Amino acid sequence: MKNKNTAFAWVLFALSSVLFGIGCATSENVEKSGKKVPFFGSIEIYRYVLPNGLKLLVLEDSASPTFAYQTWIRVGSRDEEVKYTGLAHLFEHMMFKGTKDLPEGKFDRLLEQSGAEGENAFTSRDYTAYVQELPKDKLELIAKLESDRMVNLVVNDQSFKTEREVVQNERRMRNENSPDGLMYQEIFGVAFQKHSYRWPVIGYEEDLNRMTAGDAEKFYKSHYAPNHATVVVVGDVKAHEVLKIVTKYYGHLAPTMLAEKEVPVEPVQTAPRLKVLKLNTQVQKLMVAYPVPPVVHSDTPALQVMRTVLTGGKSSRLYKALVDSGITTSFDTYDLDDKDPSILIFMGNLQKGRKATEAETVMLKTIEKFKKDPISAAELERAKNALQSQFYDSLTAPSERANFIGHYESVSNSFKTGVDIFHQIANVTATEVQSAAQKYLNANSRSVVMGVQKDAK
Repeated sequence: MKNKNTAFAWVLFALSSVLFGIGCATSENVEKSGKKVPFFGSIEIYRYVLPNGLKLLVLEDSASPTFAYQTWIRVGSRDEEVKYTGLAHLFEHMMFKGTKDLPEGKFDRLLEQSGAEGENAFTSRDYTAYVQELPKDKLELIAKLESDRMVNLVVNDQSFKTEREVVQNERRMRNENSPDGLMYQEIFGVAFQKHSYRWPVIGYEEDLNRMTAGDAEKFYKSHYAPNHATVVVVGDVKAHEVLKIVTKYYGHLAPTMLAEKEVPVEPVQTAPRLKVLKLNTQVQKLMVAYPVPPVVHSDTPALQVMRTVLTGGKSSRLYKALVDSGITTSFDTYDLDDKDPSILIFMGNLQKGRKATEAETVMLKTIEKFKKDPISAAELERAKNALQSQFYDSLTAPSERANFIGHYESVSNSFKTGVDIFHQIANVTATEVQSAAQKYLNANSRSVVMGVQKDAK
């Protein structure tokens, strides 16, 4: 029996059919409304939206007789509620259980028999993704399997408790027992006070223990639906054939009506925050985070160049100031590009006997000098070249291209955001880089986590 939300969704679906002449979901109807969108160079991506809201993006590439098939669900840890953290990631694990038609384990066996590679899934703050790469003749198989588990998953107490324990063990290994993992978790907790980015994607132990199979099923029925999903197919395929098959298996699925989550706006930070962790480590560690805007912001290209000038390789400012001077063994950034305003994290491991407080002092002095003295033309060009090289290196395989497309579709509603950032980087000026540093690298808005040895005084 349909729940009220599903029934209401189908009423709207039927009404749209009458008003707009959509009728049943046929690939011919959708293809007429689809369009080709430029990607890079002469490469184009076919974009379709099925009547039930499913987005389909296809990039034809016959270089190898394979294709990447990725399903991106627009739900991540930002969409969770207080006391139920980690539910999005936990449900990623649940998706590999059985469905009404396929017993547990059959999904994996069918993919293995078909020659699939790279089967994986991952959850972030903003989305959950399921990825595979298969031989070119297995498109119908994967569309059938993925559409089935999108709506027909069996969620029961046994499977839920089993996967919850798996996630608890993963959390202990990646967070509690990993100095870097724990610091990464805590820097978000220090930097965010209101926004749901403040809790870890994997969740808290007490929240995971609190959840039930009923909570997971409610989450599934709310978020796993065609109108919350994007299917990305890249490889040796023809777009019209992909559309036909995807329409066959997804076109009849009902959308769900789910209001956009109202995430609390993070208050402006006006004073530095510090947390010191005693860790099982031989050397001290440092993480410093600064608030940055969402990925769609016009300052993003300048911020990309700025962080590359500061930490992009051995010629970068902070590498010279901290690594070459013998204070740290490494210094880098976590480059975040989230849907909502987030943080840019600088992190380093100290040389034995050196202190995180010393590294922070040198880092702050280097940044203040950077904000006052314009960067050279050589530094600017080197940073742009490095970003271009990294970008092209990351798009050599179908799975990498699909990942790029799916990521930006999920955090900004269009892969064009990522393409535009890349093109805009070429036009970033030294003045814009300096302005970005002055605007965002404010010492009073920094959040700091220091990791020290357990026996440190």
